[in-house]
Amino acid sequence: MRGRREDGLDRLLRPVYALALVAAAVCTWLVRRPGWINVPVFAGFFAAWTAALVVLWVVGVFLLSLTVDLSRPVPDDHPFTRKIVVGIIGLLCRVGRLRIHTTGWENIPAGRFLLVGNHRSNYDPIATVWALRQRGVDVAFITKPENMKIPLVRLIHRANFLVIDREDPRKAVETIHAAADLLRRDVVNVGVYPEGTRSKAAEMLPFHNAVFKIAKQAGTPILVAAIDGTERIHENVPWRITDVTIDLCGCIGADEVAAGSTRELGERVRTMLEQAAR
Repeated sequence: MRGRREDGLDRLLRPVYALALVAAAVCTWLVRRPGWINVPVFAGFFAAWTAALVVLWVVGVFLLSLTVDLSRPVPDDHPFTRKIVVGIIGLLCRVGRLRIHTTGWENIPAGRFLLVGNHRSNYDPIATVWALRQRGVDVAFITKPENMKIPLVRLIHRANFLVIDREDPRKAVETIHAAADLLRRDVVNVGVYPEGTRSKAAEMLPFHNAVFKIAKQAGTPILVAAIDGTERIHENVPWRITDVTIDLCGCIGADEVAAGSTRELGERVRTMLEQAAR
């Protein structure tokens, strides 16, 4: 999963590298002295300018995140914002030293889908977004309200990530409708964890089957993703690489989704995830 990283972070930082090259070349020319070896001088300027421009890039993204209006869902696609979000996710994968192994690509359905999976760590959506992006598949997750209070992170709202308030049933229903609308209008694939929160043990928590209403309302398939390894990231960072496995272990077709109840869909998804974990 590392062969196409340029599709994310490097693509966003390409202008930074270009500007740093130009600035380093100009600075090297301005300070040139007879007998100086300009290669190490140029390398020093390039490193300094790259670091400075990356800092400015982060500051710019931070300021951009402060302009995000969290009062309502974003109904339209924002490719530029999504590229920034994916770039930040790529950076987090590098800092976290993730090595992602993805299987089951053949199970990805044509068209939009609801992605559901087990929840082991806060890194689960990060690893999943980064893995799927390698094949040009975008996904926006449903997340908890607390995440939107964090500067930079709140930028995900403009990339169609949604908040679900489990304490307020009315607002939770509104989120389900908004997610189904994104799928129905072909804006982005939607990801959700039926457990609602990450499991701190090896066993899955009980499902909130209401999330399957998203696929039923949108008339889309459900792609099931079993993830393993993210729970070890906090133990390994920064010294060791963490191998993360994402198994796209099956797909429930739109016709089957329409015919089954949310309880039946929950039982089927749980069975698929348990079988993938064996």
